[in-house]
Amino acid sequence: MKYMKNKLHSIVGLISIAVIIAATTLVFVESPFGHGNEKFSTQYNKAVAKEIRASVLNLVAQDRYKCCMEEPCTRCFSKPGHQDEELVCECLVDLMNGKHPCGECIGEILEGEGNPLLSEYFATAIAEKLGEEHLDTLKEIIFEQYGMPIDQQI
Repeated sequence: MKYMKNKLHSIVGLISIAVIIAATTLVFVESPFGHGNEKFSTQYNKAVAKEIRASVLNLVAQDRYKCCMEEPCTRCFSKPGHQDEELVCECLVDLMNGKHPCGECIGEILEGEGNPLLSEYFATAIAEKLGEEHLDTLKEIIFEQYGMPIDQQI
């Protein structure tokens, strides 16, 4: 009886080890969503980002991408079907007309990455999206980020 018990424990132990080995092997097998897949590698991501940046700069040169950032954002380019439009990005046009730019531009402006030559327009344009009740706070942020005096902001 004791021999059978030990044999059973040995079999259970071997099965446990086999399950652990199988599970470990499955973890390291390349998955279409794993790090081993070239499509999701750092190099692939960098290549895609470089292509997008080159495409945006090409549209800027064609006067079809009018972003309000010093370094044009890629949000408008990324919108489905937007690349086929005559004017792919019109954040600059919107900003100058008191309308809010895209979400990426709003975030970058508030972080101090907007085109400083346009800083007098930022607060009013962003308030058009966020609400007029935030205009004073936005003007203070623009002053802090760009040095544009509050009384000179439109």
